[in-house]
Amino acid sequence: MDERLTRAPMGVIQVAADGEITSANPAAADLLDTDPDALSGRDATEALPRSAAGTLQEALAADSPVEQSLEEYYPTVDSWLATEVAVVEGNTVLYVRDATARRSDRQTIDRLRRRLSRLESIDTLVTTVLRQIIDASAREEVWETVCRRLGTTDLYEFVWVGERDLTDDRLRVVASAGDAPDVLEAIEAELSANTALPEQRAVEAHSTCLVETIPEDEGLPRALRIAAFSRGLQSALAVPLSSEDTVYGVVGVYAARKEGFSAQERATLNTLGAVAGFAVNAIKQSDLLFADTVTEVSLEVRDGDLPLAEASATVDQPVSLAGAVARDDDVVVCYLRASGDTDRLMTILWDHSAVADARLVEDGEEASLLEVSLAGATPITTLIGWGATVTDATYDGDVVELVAELPPKSDVRAAVEAVDERFEDATLRARSERPREPETMEAFQRRLEESLTDKQRRVLRIAHLSDYFESPRGSTSEEVAEALDISGPTVLYHLRNAQRELLDAFFDTESQSDSDR
Repeated sequence: MDERLTRAPMGVIQVAADGEITSANPAAADLLDTDPDALSGRDATEALPRSAAGTLQEALAADSPVEQSLEEYYPTVDSWLATEVAVVEGNTVLYVRDATARRSDRQTIDRLRRRLSRLESIDTLVTTVLRQIIDASAREEVWETVCRRLGTTDLYEFVWVGERDLTDDRLRVVASAGDAPDVLEAIEAELSANTALPEQRAVEAHSTCLVETIPEDEGLPRALRIAAFSRGLQSALAVPLSSEDTVYGVVGVYAARKEGFSAQERATLNTLGAVAGFAVNAIKQSDLLFADTVTEVSLEVRDGDLPLAEASATVDQPVSLAGAVARDDDVVVCYLRASGDTDRLMTILWDHSAVADARLVEDGEEASLLEVSLAGATPITTLIGWGATVTDATYDGDVVELVAELPPKSDVRAAVEAVDERFEDATLRARSERPREPETMEAFQRRLEESLTDKQRRVLRIAHLSDYFESPRGSTSEEVAEALDISGPTVLYHLRNAQRELLDAFFDTESQSDSDR
């Protein structure tokens, strides 16, 4: 062999016309996990390792070798080898290179491209679902949209939605999609038996439950594992459909891939669950807003661990709620009226673990206005989760008296039990059905409510409750921004837009009258 070929970085193997290897350089011997002397003098079809397809041996065994390029996997050396077959003066020369790293890189790139394509498909799908459920007018429409859209794509094989009975936490199937009747039958049977399905775990934990390999998960009911295996279902993700601290339902998504839900995919489906829960909560609020009658309830809650109740008991004076706004991060910003030793009251609130922030908005002679941000569950957030509007609240020692309005079809007993389960003692003191008389002012306010976005409404309400519009101002724009945990310019932007909507609604009527005249 030529000295230059001997020193070449790639493998070089020379094969005579009769198929016998005449020489091989050290690089070739290293690639084939042997030494040059072991190759020389042997028949090439026997000495060279065989690939899975045996293409190289077929090329060498041919009467007239043809120049060609091969890239195959060779099990005996556990490598992908790229081989160039060249014919020189009737003899065959093989140029061999290790293609394992390049092949691995190519497979990684292909895998990442497939994953990216899948994520793009999921994002597009979820975006479509979000647009549709936001426009839904009934919770049944939300359930059907989520289930139909997810379950009729190539991404998932089976999807079902369970609605939660808030009185006993049981689930009932309200929608399903995908050709897996035996899986649905197994799920419904387990729901009746109150077995711990992934979807039930998600509801109880208020968080997503992932099952990576259904057939191997012994924590799942046997009937479900058998039914899923027969349909080729390998993994599942149960996503709670919730708003704030209330879970309204759950969606179970089943895929034919082991470990079939990436972190990004889970995050996207979690967003879908949060928006679906928000939509159901908004529908409940809308039912209350447009109802001809409302159910007004008076509740008494006794729990000395509530921060406002504990503060009231310590200073021995009542504290009343002027208004409350729920932030996106499960924090409720409460505006309170209190008299007496405000400094001591503020100190107690600051020391409570459930108080995220507190400040004095206005130190009045008769009563002061306080802003208190509460993190975690409160009777107010629980009632809001049921679609209620809390119109009044008084904290006097360890006793909290709440007045709330619920839509006429709401299960009042279940709402009271939901509060009672979370806190020490809740008692329904009064309940009444109250008709709503249509008034011009209410119609006007309703039109304004519809014209504002959620963010504009939230910023406007915080600014109003914190005396931002008073002269002198009780709060600055920076303090309003801090209460909402957003930037000052964002607050000013939403305030200007909200004020413009309010002024447009007012002046449009007047301008219409002028034009009529």
